[in-house]
Amino acid sequence: MARRYQRTDVRRRQIAEAALALIAERGLDGFTTRALGSRVGLTDGTIFRHFDSKAEIVLAALDVLEERMFAVVPDDPDPLIRLEAMFAHRARFVAGEGLFGRLVFTEQLIHVAGDAARVRLRALQARNFAVVEAALGELGAAGRLAIGGPPARLLPVFQGLVLTFAFEAALERAGAADTLDARIRARWETFRALAITPG
Repeated sequence: MARRYQRTDVRRRQIAEAALALIAERGLDGFTTRALGSRVGLTDGTIFRHFDSKAEIVLAALDVLEERMFAVVPDDPDPLIRLEAMFAHRARFVAGEGLFGRLVFTEQLIHVAGDAARVRLRALQARNFAVVEAALGELGAAGRLAIGGPPARLLPVFQGLVLTFAFEAALERAGAADTLDARIRARWETFRALAITPG
């Protein structure tokens, strides 16, 4: 009986997800085709029937990462509710995606995937900032921000608080998973106290 092979698009997705997990756990030094092949049940050479290069695999993993990163963009009419949901989702994202989630905010993936990764990362970062900035802009237009000037001034504060979860994970100080919600709530309340007018 002939061996049945999975469709290339299904296998490509499996490889991309495995690459994402592998990089998250072991970093770029541990991202080898042999390790990747063992995760998906392929020889390292067979992987290249589905992808032309490791760079192409990294770009496919970025596609998966982007899907996860933007899985929660609520359509609530209240921009504060949208902003809180985005804050919580992004905090869980950088805490839970391991090293790969943190690599999105660095230049390291460019060393593997070159200029194509640079373009993708810039677009991903810009999209991330744009959805947050839009909600901040709506709050500013409604007079709900506690600071004067352009609402975008709060973007680094928002992003910085989210990235504290990545730093904790990198230092393995994230604490128990069951405390994550409480930590997210506490940092969101810090942002809200700094940025949003009471009421």
